[in-house]
Amino acid sequence: MIHVNRLEGRVALVTGAGSGIGHAICTRLAEEGARIVALDRDAAAANATATAIGDDAYAVAADVANVEDMQRAVAEVVERFGRLDIAVNAAGVGASSLLVDTQMETWQRVMDVCLTGVFVSSQAQARQMIAQGGPAVIVNIASTNAQQPGEGLAAYCAAKAGVDMLSRVAALELAPYGIRVAAVGPGLTDTPMVARLLANPSARDAFLDNIPAGRPARPEDIAAAVAFLASDDAAYVTGQTLYVDGGASMMRYPSLASRRAGAAA
Repeated sequence: MIHVNRLEGRVALVTGAGSGIGHAICTRLAEEGARIVALDRDAAAANATATAIGDDAYAVAADVANVEDMQRAVAEVVERFGRLDIAVNAAGVGASSLLVDTQMETWQRVMDVCLTGVFVSSQAQARQMIAQGGPAVIVNIASTNAQQPGEGLAAYCAAKAGVDMLSRVAALELAPYGIRVAAVGPGLTDTPMVARLLANPSARDAFLDNIPAGRPARPEDIAAAVAFLASDDAAYVTGQTLYVDGGASMMRYPSLASRRAGAAA
């Protein structure tokens, strides 16, 4: 698919770039003309993404929750490309454990990557964007679980709710500098992180019953939303979360059509 070059000449840093949604975001932003810095804790995965994109991509290995790592990563971006125009914070981890059974190590790991990592990354990115002068944009990957609770997902839901509000606060504080901040909230997405869940036919069917679009999101669906928010087409959009979930987050009554059909039979 050919995309218009809405991001021609801009420099984009994407965390969690080694797989899934992050990889798809790197690919889409590159297709739209951006020069890409693919950041992942796994150096080999970051390199693989950058190599797949080509000469306009560069790989960085860093831990998003480590302040020194992210300061170094942003400095590398500026050293190589001269500036930072777009930052996408897509690094994330999942964990499933009931509240009463969740170990502190599990809670802390999810918080470190999904929430603290977004804070640390956004802070380093915003400081550079302020120093160089706007316009610039930060897009954080939240989740429908920021608003929809799920059994066994206490840590993940809490972290993503934090990302949602952190994005709004950042949008408010950074607006005077010409920096927009927005978030994308994916619904169930066919990525390696949820592959085991989707491989279970009964679990997959249960989820699909609640998605009006009738399928899980593809990573490319999320990447398209990020590309829009990163572009000038969204120049007046800040402090918002764009949910990309096939309608799953809509409040709706159960369908009565099938019941009526059954009663008529």
